[in-house]
Amino acid sequence: MDEHKKYEPFKFWEDLRSGYFTSMIKETSKGNMLSNGQEVYNIMKPIFIQQPDVEKMYCIFLDTKNKIIAIEELSSGSISSSPVYPRELLKTVLEKRATSVILVHNHPSGDINPSFEDFKITAKVNVALTSIDVQLHDHLIIGDRYYSFAEQGWLEKAKSKYDEFIASSKHIE
Repeated sequence: MDEHKKYEPFKFWEDLRSGYFTSMIKETSKGNMLSNGQEVYNIMKPIFIQQPDVEKMYCIFLDTKNKIIAIEELSSGSISSSPVYPRELLKTVLEKRATSVILVHNHPSGDINPSFEDFKITAKVNVALTSIDVQLHDHLIIGDRYYSFAEQGWLEKAKSKYDEFIASSKHIE
């Protein structure tokens, strides 16, 4: 028998849209590692199919060995925005004892280019997490493809600027 069971296209689409795979992804991902943006995209893209016209923000919580503790929805918004509250994220990070996280949100339009608000929330979350010694590994925007703040070098630049600011005595004057 073939290893890959034949799945009826209509049944697959219905299961995908119903959220059947979302709960399966969340449960089976625990204890596994993600190595790059493409893997994060492959895992998260099916989750966004359930409500493709709603922007949502998810967080992948990771342990000290970068294994997945949980994948949880942080917020659900409208077709063009999804509010994120760093304070609420920090509470969940502490509850789960996560040492690093990956943020993932979708752009229902399919356009993966980050907005000013995307950069702003990434910076705010990065500073908040850094203040409690938790690392933001990446922030991905999912659309027709994906945009990775880490792969584009943005997170490294933000970390460098933060470190410069903290090391400088100018911010105290």
